[in-house]
Amino acid sequence: MKKRFFSLLLAMCLVIAMVPSQSFGLSWTMENTIHEGWYNLRAMTNYLNITSQGDAELRKLSDNEAYYVENHGGAKYTLKMKDGRYLGLDGSRTDGARVKAVKNPYTWLIYWEATNFNKEKSDIFSLRPPEAVKMVVNASGEKNADGTPVIIWTHDKLDAPNHAEFRFIPVGEGQSSTGEMWQLYTENGLTGYKDYSGKVMIKAQFERAEKFSQGIAKVYNKDKGVCAYIDTTGKLITPYKYEPAGSGNIVTDGLMRVAIDGPEVVNAIMNGDGIAYSESIGTTTTVVMKSGKRLKYDPKYGFINTKGKEVIPLQFYEAYSFQEGRATVFQYQGATAGYKYSKVGYIDTTGKIIVPYKYGGENLYDGKAFTYKDGLVPFFEYLGKAGFLSDGTVLLPPGGIMDKQGKIIIPSNPSRLYHSYNFGLKWEDGIIVNCYYAETNKQGVQTKGGGYEWTFTELYDYSGKLIKKLDGYTDALVLGGGYVIALHQLATDPPENISGMLHIPGYWTLFDRNGNIVLDKLQKNNFNLPNTINGYANGYVYFGGESHKVSDMPAPSVTVTQPEPDTQVTPPASSGTAVPSKNSFVMNDKPVSLSAAYSINNTHYLQLTGIAVMLNGTASQFEVGWDGKYAVIEPGKPYTGVVTSTKLQNTTNVRSSGTKFNMNGEVFTFSDARLIDGDTNYLQLREFAQKLKGTKSQFNVYWDSKASVAVIQPGKPYTGEAQ
Repeated sequence: MKKRFFSLLLAMCLVIAMVPSQSFGLSWTMENTIHEGWYNLRAMTNYLNITSQGDAELRKLSDNEAYYVENHGGAKYTLKMKDGRYLGLDGSRTDGARVKAVKNPYTWLIYWEATNFNKEKSDIFSLRPPEAVKMVVNASGEKNADGTPVIIWTHDKLDAPNHAEFRFIPVGEGQSSTGEMWQLYTENGLTGYKDYSGKVMIKAQFERAEKFSQGIAKVYNKDKGVCAYIDTTGKLITPYKYEPAGSGNIVTDGLMRVAIDGPEVVNAIMNGDGIAYSESIGTTTTVVMKSGKRLKYDPKYGFINTKGKEVIPLQFYEAYSFQEGRATVFQYQGATAGYKYSKVGYIDTTGKIIVPYKYGGENLYDGKAFTYKDGLVPFFEYLGKAGFLSDGTVLLPPGGIMDKQGKIIIPSNPSRLYHSYNFGLKWEDGIIVNCYYAETNKQGVQTKGGGYEWTFTELYDYSGKLIKKLDGYTDALVLGGGYVIALHQLATDPPENISGMLHIPGYWTLFDRNGNIVLDKLQKNNFNLPNTINGYANGYVYFGGESHKVSDMPAPSVTVTQPEPDTQVTPPASSGTAVPSKNSFVMNDKPVSLSAAYSINNTHYLQLTGIAVMLNGTASQFEVGWDGKYAVIEPGKPYTGVVTSTKLQNTTNVRSSGTKFNMNGEVFTFSDARLIDGDTNYLQLREFAQKLKGTKSQFNVYWDSKASVAVIQPGKPYTGEAQ
């Protein structure tokens, strides 16, 4: 529920939501999917092994096929062997190239093949070289006999074929003390845990459960409407009292975030009552118990350790999980114009306030913007009541970057603001990208009261020293290894018809950590590049389906200097007006109409309730409602609401949506959702399909370029591909 403070001219014309994309999906393996440790890798019925010549092939189980799998951020992993070598590639990345044992660490991108939550594939993954992401590791000739070479081969689709699927089997799993490798199983409607051999470790007894994290797991009691935590024996180590959506399921820094709906609610639960539902009037929420009692909603957050002890008392209005020894906490300040607002601070693992409650931004940015990485985190100036206008506008606050002690690295600047989508402060390997937008005149010169906006880009090091102002560049991505790729666009250039849409022309440039151009005029007019797989690994930078061999960069400098004054001048882009969409949709070979769909800068947004009506009665139906705190999506249930059809017209009443959604206990926000002409959520259909993938309501959507229609396929998993 946000709105910028002046009318927009968007810096970069994004690709229309329904246009075919070359990018892969985002369901890559993360740290809590494969835990670090020793594994055997099995393809079909044989194991990945290394010959005496160092070549990878399939053979029966022996001593030299165990690999230590280690995460290096996101989906990046190395596979180290017992002799210190790594599974990797050497030489060309061409069809048929042999996978080998290599001396230096080699990074793989690992994809979880269980993206449709197929329990039979919960431990099956595929491997791709980051510098050749359209290639997959597989058994040559689709064979599994002893001596079958393991190679890479082109495979454009993300889901791997059978001979490229590797089951990751933990070595010595029976001795595991944390339960992290255990799998959930269901029996008679209840959930329990098994190890990889199929042995029951905890019998099925829970109405719902999560996987273990460092010896602790979250379980649910539907009758009470709350959750609790168990240890690896199945014993409850906490009572059933915690609010499910607010409480975590992953231990970080030895602690688990937990939340309650309030002391009165917990007391009622301890005395045999349960939560029926909650309801809100304005900013006041009431918890209605099954006994009929109406209790005050008074949320409190704190942290338990892996023994279930509340080591940081439940005292915070809200809190996020720990990262790098810091957790974001919120102190409630008040409510105005239908919004609640808080001050933001940071605690250490003892619960001590390290960075005082003095920052803001919680109504505009999701948890990713309040998470430490490499000792740095963004901060936003606290605007309080003054940050909300009576018409529902939420003002974006100035922001910057600080370290773990609260020392300012990049100061805030009132003339520089950050979109709540495509967030502009990013950093990795010693280099910070600062993409902010500022008010300009029609020519793109920063001018207070100019009525337009344009995006500007700068590079800094971790000390806050300005490396370079990238004049003429509107967006940038940190690839890692000291490399940055930036989009060159000039507002003085007229829009052109590019692939049937109007865009300001642009191209991408690769910079090193010193601001020098390494490669220029890349990926011309590829405005979807930020949504493709991109990064740095194995001596290559990769983006937009291509890769380039680059030199290893020197270590980053750490000279402490203040940034130069704000003198950069660059230009604006196109209007933020929402116009009624003219896209056509087809489902089950028949045209379908939507109650409301808009286009903003050639990106299409569909009304959430309109999507629910369209899919009602199909295999992908879902219910959507409001529980007083979250917009709740219930896959598989019929939609019971009513959508009133209204005549759409052009409107500038467009705000970025910060609505928090709760689906199956997971709380999240959509990366690019809008509120248009009121408080109704509009989503990109592709992003919504990606989020529902693997649920009872999954559906596929793709752009049929020949027929010029968006095709919706109820019941099918989202592929992210054109057809």
